[in-house]
Amino acid sequence: MTRLKAALALALAAAAAPAFAATEEVTSVYVVPDYHYTPPATTYYYVPPTNDYYVPPANDYYYVPSTTAYYPPSTTTVYYEPPIVVTAPPETSDQAINDSVVDTIASDPRISGRIGSDTFNGNVTLNGRVGTPMQAELAARDARSVDGVNDVENRIRPVVGE
Repeated sequence: MTRLKAALALALAAAAAPAFAATEEVTSVYVVPDYHYTPPATTYYYVPPTNDYYVPPANDYYYVPSTTAYYPPSTTTVYYEPPIVVTAPPETSDQAINDSVVDTIASDPRISGRIGSDTFNGNVTLNGRVGTPMQAELAARDARSVDGVNDVENRIRPVVGE
């Protein structure tokens, strides 16, 4: 506390000094207060025990569910959703022939590569790449063996042995 009084006296003396004094050195001093923080002591509260179970009011009654069937009144309107109908355009004969050609070539284990098939009016065109010239010929033979094929144009190119 004495430090605080000394600092206050010094500040008042500096303020009371005449404004016309020649040279005067003023120093300010910061005094650290003498405070010490003490955290509050832990406080424990006593909570008396309670009954933690539900007691229903006296006017509630339990009713046993009825075993008889419930029929709604005859004025009730029942709405039904219409059935879902899915339609697809019929498959043309060229699509059926092309599917059969693709299945026949894909099921031949002697052929490996990438082969595409296109059918128009029963004429089949084969495109793609295979490993050898023999595999290209086997793919054309498989395509000719399908029912409904009129002609086969073989545009398959072998990777080896051209």
